[in-house]
Amino acid sequence: MLKQENPAEAGLVAERFGQEITVDEKYPPVSQIYTPLQDVFKKSSKKYVISIAKGDVLFSMGDAADLIYLVVEGEMALSAEVDGNYALVNYLYAGCLVGKDIRNKVGVYKATAVATKDVVVLPFTEKLLRKAFDNHPDLEIQFAKDVMLRSRVELLSLVASLSRLPMGMRFLLAKRSWDVTYQAGDIVKSAHKNLPYVSFVLSGVLHLYDEHEDEKPLYCGRMTTRDILGLNTLMHQEVKSLVIKAETDCKILCLSFRDIEDLMDLHPRVRKELTDAALAFSEQITRTILLQKKLDT
Repeated sequence: MLKQENPAEAGLVAERFGQEITVDEKYPPVSQIYTPLQDVFKKSSKKYVISIAKGDVLFSMGDAADLIYLVVEGEMALSAEVDGNYALVNYLYAGCLVGKDIRNKVGVYKATAVATKDVVVLPFTEKLLRKAFDNHPDLEIQFAKDVMLRSRVELLSLVASLSRLPMGMRFLLAKRSWDVTYQAGDIVKSAHKNLPYVSFVLSGVLHLYDEHEDEKPLYCGRMTTRDILGLNTLMHQEVKSLVIKAETDCKILCLSFRDIEDLMDLHPRVRKELTDAALAFSEQITRTILLQKKLDT
């Protein structure tokens, strides 16, 4: 929304999410891409339609994710809690689907959906969604791509240093990212080897060890969801003897060093926060290693 055109609404959004939404940050663009799915309801759509007043919640983070909704009218903001503060993780318009992919999956919503205008939605159960996609297989392919991209955007939005980036920037980073999976016991980083990219832990637990030749490895910490790997390599502060090992099956979201460097050039605040995080991590690992060695002597 343009602040000069809707100062009151823009102020409310900024107050709730700590940022303004501007026209050039809208993503996906205003479209009617999924509206053909309405035909699964045919003449009975009025029976199923749900109206949400501006400011009301469609679903909350942690609720059982048993439905997905087609936004027929209005706009919705998705927010999640990040370190005690709310962060905007997506913004959706008429023609978009809102909610978790419910095909062969169970779980909970990872964000809270709030109507920023009066909203009309149609709820889809798993059965209805499959029926709709049977009639529109091209939209199912589009939906699969959207689900992957949106899940990456939401992950990036839950990283404190990235949570205040413009939505357009977060979608750009998500598009340039890729996933890597590790099985329990896999070595993510060997001693005296550098990580080749910056990555964000999506799931699983990683254990950290200090390993020198002819010496017993020293355990020096763990990393889990939303922790960041590779920052210290980028900042030239890597502990060379550090080994990172997957304790459980893990998935990480990766971005090239060049993309992170470009991001830091564009946003000095992000540069400072990532630099501070890398320095703090390096200092913590060094202290832990020295303490462990002292205890072993």
